[in-house]
Amino acid sequence: MTVQAKKEDTIMRIAIPHTDGQIAEAFESAGSFKLFNLENGQIISEVTLPAFGSGGESMAEFLKIARADVLICGGITAKSRQLVMGSGLAVYPGFGGSADDAARAFAQGGLKHDDGHDCAHCKQDCAQHNHGHAHSHD
Repeated sequence: MTVQAKKEDTIMRIAIPHTDGQIAEAFESAGSFKLFNLENGQIISEVTLPAFGSGGESMAEFLKIARADVLICGGITAKSRQLVMGSGLAVYPGFGGSADDAARAFAQGGLKHDDGHDCAHCKQDCAQHNHGHAHSHD
């Protein structure tokens, strides 16, 4: 699946829940998000914002208000994923490592989307089993 900016929007916004610059292990308990604006495959700006509340519903609402198009995250529950996708975002679960590296990989087309990834079926936390760097679960 390829995610493209909305036709009325030339800028795509990706959101990454993080802790100290590293992708948060659990989406639902992240304290802040790095938001990256992309245009023509380039990161043109970024900002870190504190999340309000915790849990899937609060986080999904935050992403909607932040006008994010894409969520790149570590572990995420099936319910939270449905809430986020219901807001129109593409979800890239199961990543770990640097939020900045993941954003650059996404901008360059090197981050693969896995519709079939289910964090609930991981034997370990998703962020731990991807060895601390962004890659797909092919």
